[in-house]
Amino acid sequence: MSAAYIVLAAVAAPFLLVSGVGKLAALDDAATTMRSLRLTLPLPRLLVGAVSIGEIGLGVLLLVSDGVTRILAAGVVTLSMLGFWAIARRAVRAGSTADCGCLGRVAPTPLSPAVSRRNLLFAMLAGAMTTAAVLATAEQASSVVGALFQNPVRTFALIVASLVVALVAGMTVAATHRPVADASPLAAHPRPVLIREDGLVVDVVQAALRERAQLLLFSQPLCGRCESAQALLDRDHAELSSFVDARIVYAAGHEVDWNGPARSADGPRTPSAIDPAGLLAHTLEIGSERPVAVLIGTDGRPVRPYANGPEELDQLLAVLAASRTPEVVQE
Repeated sequence: MSAAYIVLAAVAAPFLLVSGVGKLAALDDAATTMRSLRLTLPLPRLLVGAVSIGEIGLGVLLLVSDGVTRILAAGVVTLSMLGFWAIARRAVRAGSTADCGCLGRVAPTPLSPAVSRRNLLFAMLAGAMTTAAVLATAEQASSVVGALFQNPVRTFALIVASLVVALVAGMTVAATHRPVADASPLAAHPRPVLIREDGLVVDVVQAALRERAQLLLFSQPLCGRCESAQALLDRDHAELSSFVDARIVYAAGHEVDWNGPARSADGPRTPSAIDPAGLLAHTLEIGSERPVAVLIGTDGRPVRPYANGPEELDQLLAVLAASRTPEVVQE
C-alpha cells in the first residue's frame, strides 16, 4: 500500500508546490483573485500569501514525512481541496467567470462548472491519498524520500510513471476544455432575444454591432440589492444614453406578466426588458445570483468579469463614464 501513497503523493506534491509558488509570484493579483472568488475578506495579500506558503509546506511534507505527520498532511490537503471546491462552486453560482488565480499566472484558469468538478476530483484523490497514508503508516513504511534511498529503482519508476500519467491526463483535459479562439457565448445561432416594454424584440448582439454597447442588469422582483443597482442606472441614465443602451432585464416564464414589475423613480427611468424563460441569462452563464450587470461591447461580445451587485456595478459605471470624459490638455 506504500506504493499507492507514493504514486498519489508524487502527483499531489508537485501540484501543491507549483500552485503555492505561482500564487506567491502573483501576490499583486490577490485583491483581484478575491473579487473573482466573490470573497470579501480583509488583507487579501496576507491571506493569499498564507495559503501559498501553506501549500508549499504541505507539498514538502507529503514527500519527506512519515507516521502521523504524513497522515495529518494528507488530511489537511483533503480539507483544503474541499474548501477550494466549495469556494469555486459558490463563485460560479454567483456568476463569476474571471480567473480563479488557482495557479497564479502560471496557468490562467477562468471559473466555470468544469473548475468546480476538477476541484471535487482533486478532493477525492486527496482523500484516497489520506487513506493510503494511514495504511502506509500501519505498515511502518518510510517517507517518499526515504523510499528513494531504500529502493531507488522501484520508487523512481513509480514517481515517473505517476507524473507521466498525470501530465497526459492534464493535457487531455486542457485540450478538451480549451475555448475556441474568439469564442463568445452569444456567437451561436439562433441566440436568445429580449422583449422590450413596447413589445419589440431586441437582439442585443445586433444592437451592439451598431456601435451601441449594451448594459444589461439582470434583476428579480422583491430584491433590495436589485433596487439599489437599478437606482444607480437611473442616476447615470442621461450620461449613459449617449453611447450605451442600458436595460433592466427580468426573466419571465409561463403565466408571468411579460411587462415585468412596475418601477417608479425620480427623473429618467432605465427601460426594462423581458428575458423569456431566462434563456439569455443562461447563455451568458451568469448563475442564479441577482443583480448581475453584463456589458456587451460594440464587437458583440460580453465583457468579463461581470459586475455582481450594486457595488461592482457602480465601479463599472465609473469606468464607462471615465471612458467618455475628454482629456484636458494643458498648454
